[in-house]
This record gives sequence, C-alpha cells and structure tokens, in this order.
Amino acid sequence: MNAVDVVDRGGQEITIYLSGRIDETLSEELDEAIDEVAGLERIHGLGQAIVDMHLVTELDNAGLAFLEKLTERGHTAGFDVSFSTMTGAAHRAVEAAGWRFMEASPPLPPR
Repeated sequence: MNAVDVVDRGGQEITIYLSGRIDETLSEELDEAIDEVAGLERIHGLGQAIVDMHLVTELDNAGLAFLEKLTERGHTAGFDVSFSTMTGAAHRAVEAAGWRFMEASPPLPPR
C-alpha cells in the first residue's frame, strides 16, 4: 500500500513513515504531510523529524520533492531531518538526487 503517515512521538520528535510507491499519485498526501509537520512544529517546537523509508518500493520525483521541502522546512524552522531504514530503491533515488551520506566513526575510547 502506498502511504504517507506522520506520527507525533511526543516531545520534539515526529516520524514520517513512507511506504510503497512514493510518486505523483501521492502528491496531495505528501503536501498534507508537510502541512501537518508545520503544524506540529508550531505546537511543539519540533527538534527532530525522522523519515522512515523501510517499506518504500519506489521513490520518484514527487517523493524526492517531498524530502527536499521537508529538509528546507527543517533548515528554516530549526529542526533536524534525518532519513532512517531506507530500502535499496529509496537509497538509490536519494543518492541519484544528490544527497550524500556519511557516518562519522565513533570516537576512540580513552586509553
């Protein structure tokens, strides 16, 4: 099933679950999700938005535009946006769109 679900985790964190084909058929739902995030940000002073993509089978330009809008909203409003548990299809689409992923190594323990 193709879906976009915004879940308020309480405090200053929300999770946006994307599943199935995230394409132009979901454009209205994607726009509504941005509006919902904006509303939660005004109410809670949002600190973190996590986009869970573990059930994404396809991510096209509409899905990428959603991620860009959400990221821009985060930069403007002062909350972090992170991508979580991405499928191969989602990861390839996001990288092809120009996002780069790099995870820093943990610090060495003191000797």
